[in-house]
Amino acid sequence: MLRLRRRPRGGPSRIERSESAHAAWKSIQADLKGTLGEATVRATLDRSSLPCLHDVRLPRAMGEGTTQIDHLVLLPEAIMVIETKHYAGRLSGHPKDEYWRQRLGSETEGRLIYSPIRQNAGHCAVVRAVTSQACLDVQILSRIVLTGRATVSAELQPYVKDCDALGAELVLSRGGIPEIMLDVWQRILRVAGHTAG
Repeated sequence: MLRLRRRPRGGPSRIERSESAHAAWKSIQADLKGTLGEATVRATLDRSSLPCLHDVRLPRAMGEGTTQIDHLVLLPEAIMVIETKHYAGRLSGHPKDEYWRQRLGSETEGRLIYSPIRQNAGHCAVVRAVTSQACLDVQILSRIVLTGRATVSAELQPYVKDCDALGAELVLSRGGIPEIMLDVWQRILRVAGHTAG
């Protein structure tokens, strides 16, 4: 249970939280923002009428538990792996950096956040390991979709999309899905424990 303490009378009206309560509050906020972002992308994917999976758990390649993937989409010639981020502020960095910098408001230093490009590269490797057992040369597409109000530095802009750009790409990707890709999708469904539908 979290305990909140009020400041004494006459002091600022803000609620003072213990460090553990503050950490718990920040965690809840992050979860809510993540859920909002994923729901926004899910709506875009649903409009595409392409087969897709949400909140997919696949085993890590080295057998160390599972990894959670926000969205997978079956395209006629590829599997699209989508990492959703709901950020605010200004994001900067280089595509090869391990961390990006996020600045909110007038912050000059900001904070470091793990690169979504790196994060999704790990997800793509897991999907490749699963699909290679059905077909060795399946194309895996990595997409980072930002749903918040964040602005992105020029170096990162080619590597991120908003929901409108994702939707436009999916419209161009429609078409008949070959049998081999359906087999690959069935393999993902089995490994993830999902049922077709």
